[in-house]
Amino acid sequence: MKRAATLLVVLAVMGCATQSQESIFPPDTSADAAACREEAMRDPKLSAMRRSVYVGFQAQEERLSNEIIATQRGTYFDCMAQRGHVRRGGVERVRR
Repeated sequence: MKRAATLLVVLAVMGCATQSQESIFPPDTSADAAACREEAMRDPKLSAMRRSVYVGFQAQEERLSNEIIATQRGTYFDCMAQRGHVRRGGVERVRR
């Protein structure tokens, strides 16, 4: 029973962390952007974060979800920079 509850919470956090790609990544339809999105979704750091969830602790779940999104975005922009794409100016998202 405890294992099932843990699995349910992990899936819920993954669902929160896997928001629509439009809200996580900039709208770019190039092949490089698609490859970098895939790389960001498969980042090994993410699996470690998803396994560190504490069942029933809402504040930790929200923090973890925000960290997963920040990690995905960071990996995406690092990948795009390695492929020679310059990140356009703007304001960085507020980290909570």
